[in-house]
Amino acid sequence: MEHKYLIHIVEDDEVMARLNERLLKRQGYAVLVSHNVNAARQQAGEKKADLFILDVTLPDGDGFSLCEELKQITDVPILFLTGKTKPKDKVTGLDNGGDYYLTKPYDKDELLAVIKSLLRRFEQARKKVDESTIIVKGSITLNIIESKAYINGHNAGLSPKEFAIFLLLAQNEDKEITSEQIITKVWGDPASYGANSVRVYISRLREKLGEEAAEDFAIFTSYGRGYTFTTFSEKQ
Repeated sequence: MEHKYLIHIVEDDEVMARLNERLLKRQGYAVLVSHNVNAARQQAGEKKADLFILDVTLPDGDGFSLCEELKQITDVPILFLTGKTKPKDKVTGLDNGGDYYLTKPYDKDELLAVIKSLLRRFEQARKKVDESTIIVKGSITLNIIESKAYINGHNAGLSPKEFAIFLLLAQNEDKEITSEQIITKVWGDPASYGANSVRVYISRLREKLGEEAAEDFAIFTSYGRGYTFTTFSEKQ
């Protein structure tokens, strides 16, 4: 596997923890083991796991409460692996944020299949989030959550308004966007701003993005009409 996933096992039974650790390592996973809640909290803060395997009954607490805590700091999958087999326990585990509930004794192949499935689903969900919040246009990367634009990995230092204008242009690549559309979208009050305000911001954008010397993108001006952002697949 390309990425070596880190799986954090929280299990007070040292023999079982050791067996599962060996099983997972043979499958190519990295493994972290905690034998109680306090150790799990500490290690979770120090190392970012890709998946947690929690026992429910622990010497200084319970896996249900720990699951709730973990879901406050991470969105990675949590698998309960426990001897508590009552339906109400399963419901509690899932209600507290667990993604799957597997009871002991269990089949090792089923455990591995569940882990693989949870990791795959999580990666697919994370990829969808990344695709909706990160826009790549040639040498430019726009991070919508951060409201930042990066040129070849370096922060362009755009102001919030500059970023909003550029995002609008980038999301409408090769389409002419009028000054009125920019004002309405970015300022929300066409009556208070004019085309000159947009020209000033576009000029700042070009300067910060190094557009004049750029080889793979450009912002074109159609005087009296609007602006068009475009990228080039190769040097023009």
